[in-house]
Amino acid sequence: MKRPFKVFVKKFLSLVLIIFSTQTYGNIEASFEGKSAKLFLRVANTNESRSKGLMFQESLQKNHGMVFIWPSSKKQCMWMKNTSIPLSVAYLGADGRILEIYDMVPFSEESVCSLQKARMAVEVNQGWFSRNSIAKGDKINL
Repeated sequence: MKRPFKVFVKKFLSLVLIIFSTQTYGNIEASFEGKSAKLFLRVANTNESRSKGLMFQESLQKNHGMVFIWPSSKKQCMWMKNTSIPLSVAYLGADGRILEIYDMVPFSEESVCSLQKARMAVEVNQGWFSRNSIAKGDKINL
């Protein structure tokens, strides 16, 4: 790919993420490139919705989760305060590629931080990523 086109694609994707992150949606359907797995994700794209996350929920339906979208890419941290559901979190780059996946401990107030700069994170029932053969490097389509 030629450099001007790559720059255009990066700027276009950033613009789409900025527009997407300023609007509130209910659930969105997400798929993964080259995989049959689908997720229905609630969007957390404001400080308030990201802070609350999945707190105080008693359960999470199969193939459901939450996508957290931040205004910029940086090292992000998640915790499980007031969250009883065992979850897995995947940190994503601005391009939607999975950078890292971690299992979280219910009610833990210890932060689980990304090692790389992440723009988004997806939380699902613990083990969902491995059960669906989703791994580091896979790309989510929102």
